[in-house]
Amino acid sequence: MMINIDYKNGIKILLDEYKEVLNEEIKEGLIWRYKIENRKLSYEDQQELLKDIIVQLLIQGRSAKGVESQINNINGVIGKWSIENVEKNLDTLRMSDRKIQKLREILQHLKSNSIGDWIIELHEDNNHIPRMGPKSDDDFLKSHGFYEHIPVDRHYQRFLFRTGIIHWYLKRNNDDVLILFGGDYEKKYKLFQKIVVTFCKKFCNDIYIHIPNGTLRLAENPGILDIVIWRHCGEDENLGCRNICGNRPICNECVFKEACLWYILR
Repeated sequence: MMINIDYKNGIKILLDEYKEVLNEEIKEGLIWRYKIENRKLSYEDQQELLKDIIVQLLIQGRSAKGVESQINNINGVIGKWSIENVEKNLDTLRMSDRKIQKLREILQHLKSNSIGDWIIELHEDNNHIPRMGPKSDDDFLKSHGFYEHIPVDRHYQRFLFRTGIIHWYLKRNNDDVLILFGGDYEKKYKLFQKIVVTFCKKFCNDIYIHIPNGTLRLAENPGILDIVIWRHCGEDENLGCRNICGNRPICNECVFKEACLWYILR
């Protein structure tokens, strides 16, 4: 049985479905990237970025639900998001010892290096700087306009399995499928990323996202795809997610269904 799936058209439809929120998020992300790369971060910007680092650590290994109120509570205690204030109030963050240690290392680094330089080094994959973790690093970078980075979470993994994109990739490559079910998190994470990059190069090479000063080619900025997949698959409606391809998929309401193996084989 031969199944031909028009992934390119499916991606175009998905992007169009979420174009308003996509354009808004990309616009904000590119403003951040411009400020970071051109060393134009204000003191308020630097505080906001430090808060974003803490948010990433808070949601690490859990959902984002409830994090906003947690951040507001922390803000009420520490006041400004300065390195000094955060250091003095680490016990109010309600993080695990492992996360606190990561944060301590980042704060120590930021005492002698600008947060902008740290972000650029993170983007350049400098292993000699303190980091949050693979997915947290990528999500932070993507959220600030570095769309070369792909944060692969459980929503993205679910989408890749259901749509058949993983099957498409494995039929053409020699990677062991068992890696995706193994216990080596970093090895598994990198294979998921490799699948997304290969998919985008094949089907998204001539798909462009229009921005005020030109266009972004999706094949070169695969992190953009995460913006729409997260909203399409995520459960938290308060964060703008639709839960279409969540734990229990609502295939009849899915704009991607004609390009989805799960739906085709129903």
